[in-house]
Amino acid sequence: MTERTRTPHAVLVLLNLPVPDDQRAWSQALALRADGARVTVVCPAIRGRRAGPERIDGIEVIRFRSFEGQGALATAAEGLWTAAAAARAARGALRSSHASTPRMLQIGNPPDLLFPLAWWARRRGVRTVYDQRDVVPVLAESRAGFNRLTPLFLAAEHRMITTADVVITPSEEQRARILSRYRRDALIIRTAEVPPAAGDADADVAATAAPELSEQSDSQADLTIGYLGVVGEQDGLTDLLDAVALLRADGVAGFHVEVAGDGPALPAARAAATRLGLDELVTFHGWLGPGAVDTFLGKIDTMAVPDPDNPFNHFCAMNKVTHAMARGIPVALRPLRENVRLTAGHAYEAADMTIRAFADALAAFLKDTPASRAEIAAEARTTFEAHHSWPHHAPRYVEAVSPTRH
Repeated sequence: MTERTRTPHAVLVLLNLPVPDDQRAWSQALALRADGARVTVVCPAIRGRRAGPERIDGIEVIRFRSFEGQGALATAAEGLWTAAAAARAARGALRSSHASTPRMLQIGNPPDLLFPLAWWARRRGVRTVYDQRDVVPVLAESRAGFNRLTPLFLAAEHRMITTADVVITPSEEQRARILSRYRRDALIIRTAEVPPAAGDADADVAATAAPELSEQSDSQADLTIGYLGVVGEQDGLTDLLDAVALLRADGVAGFHVEVAGDGPALPAARAAATRLGLDELVTFHGWLGPGAVDTFLGKIDTMAVPDPDNPFNHFCAMNKVTHAMARGIPVALRPLRENVRLTAGHAYEAADMTIRAFADALAAFLKDTPASRAEIAAEARTTFEAHHSWPHHAPRYVEAVSPTRH
């Protein structure tokens, strides 16, 4: 055999985001590459990416043609299309290695439609890993138009979990649900990155990636409330705007809001800002690349986490929370169970899930002393470094999934 066929081969499959934009999958791919594996990532060609093969940082990337559906029917069509395209590309990638080569297939959801691929791979001696990033049945149950499909999503989830050799998840709440429902233990793997130090190449890129952010923030003397993430129905950006309107009605001043992110609910959020008379107080930046995200995070004074009280949100270990904790940025949040676990009391936590309580949490941050804000942020960063950072989790991830260690 050639050197290429003898090298352990790991194939990671994503259905809803490309790499390297998907920070979780990219961190995992880099860790496997560092462990000596040949790594292939199969992902959709969306967000400006072209379909076809590409090599990035020594990792093979295969992007398949895809689209992003809006509404229940279009989203279902998207899921079926991407599952078929991803399965075809993943089989091709696995077949490019000799059958005697140690191989691993990791499937990251959503959705959970690739259990036939996992079954096919496992029958051929490929180590199979299921990365449950989102609890799809609970998400479906939380969204109008999708709840009737919940039994189908549950069946697909069951097949993924029972087929995989290893199940991993970023959330303690998800792990508890998997154990209770399926009697299967999942390994907690968090992939929150440690931010680049000043003077690093990545930091230099971040400093110049979004000059409009730097110029705008530097011109403001007010405190900056930041929102970062996907803007979907379940993400609560309009609740943040309602809370900001309450703060203004209460006479709270000395702040502005910066929103970074994109998604199907963004047009509704922009319309809500105008309707509430917040256009001068709220700036929308749209989707930001990795370098621009670092710039954005460097210019905000608190991370607002307005995600509302629905069953799905309680399971999510939210990236915006760990991004802020890693950088010593105070977090103002609603008391969702997994986020409360992450921050461990080192946050401006709303007393309950109402918009009024969330507005009060933001007001507590705004009215606090700089020293108190800095103390809360420092405690959150210490918690992050001790329990949530990728360097803390990377070795256990590689040990669990590597095709050569089992």
